[in-house]
Amino acid sequence: MSKIPFYFSVDFEDYYHDKRRDMGINTPVFKIESLWKSYEKINYLCNKYLNSKKITFFTTGIVAKEAKDLINKIYKDGHEIACHYNYHDSIHKSSKSEFSYNLDKAIEYIFNATGVKPKGFRAPNFDIKPDDKWAYEEIAKRFEYDSSYITNLPLTKICPTSKMKFKNSVLKEFFIFSRSFLTKSFRLRSGGTFLKLFPVNLTIKTMKDCYEKGHYVILYMHPYEFLKDGEFIIPFKDFYNYSFPKNIIKYSRQIQWHKVGNNSVEKKIEKITSLFEHQGTMQNILLN
Repeated sequence: MSKIPFYFSVDFEDYYHDKRRDMGINTPVFKIESLWKSYEKINYLCNKYLNSKKITFFTTGIVAKEAKDLINKIYKDGHEIACHYNYHDSIHKSSKSEFSYNLDKAIEYIFNATGVKPKGFRAPNFDIKPDDKWAYEEIAKRFEYDSSYITNLPLTKICPTSKMKFKNSVLKEFFIFSRSFLTKSFRLRSGGTFLKLFPVNLTIKTMKDCYEKGHYVILYMHPYEFLKDGEFIIPFKDFYNYSFPKNIIKYSRQIQWHKVGNNSVEKKIEKITSLFEHQGTMQNILLN
């Protein structure tokens, strides 16, 4: 029985910097060494379980700027560098002009690191809604494909050709598929916390459903999910802008993201790749 094709991607962001910035801490601190360690682990897994095929890294512009040598290394190793916005911000906090500016800055920083303009885009937290036409139009002016749109519908019901057409541009859309689990409101996706916290067979079922509904099967992860020591966790003392008990809740939730289930990631990837065949970088889909 032939394996189902899928694409492995990483949202390559610096959680430590991004979260502190979101908390209103304006002194930028980056975990460059931890990002290097994460990449080394990811590249090791690619060689061991993906037959050395390359993957797509959606990097924020600020990481491309501050970790320029690392992004250049990833690119020279043959992986695709796509765009994950400039900062890890919600696009809905920006005006159209601010959104356009941050897209351009991210492209600039990625180009400075790799010498190549990125072809793909993924919004932080997949934070683009179907009716955000203004955002998709700005993305289409600069990129060839997007992978921000979460759906539970078959491809035939939303965009049969996977292409969004605008006045002067066309954008290929690689949807992120989700399915309901236990309740209609709780939805599983293939990757990230869902992969870490739940039995791997649930991720496999989600990936199979995605394929059966006509979508490209995309698995996504983050740098902190490949490390076991919680290196991106923000210390409790930095949550001074939050009152009790909100400070404790927000600090504790980091354990879920950065430690719980991290030890299981490699075994789960091994199981997934026994059933699914990685196809290489997402930009390869453009050649189909």
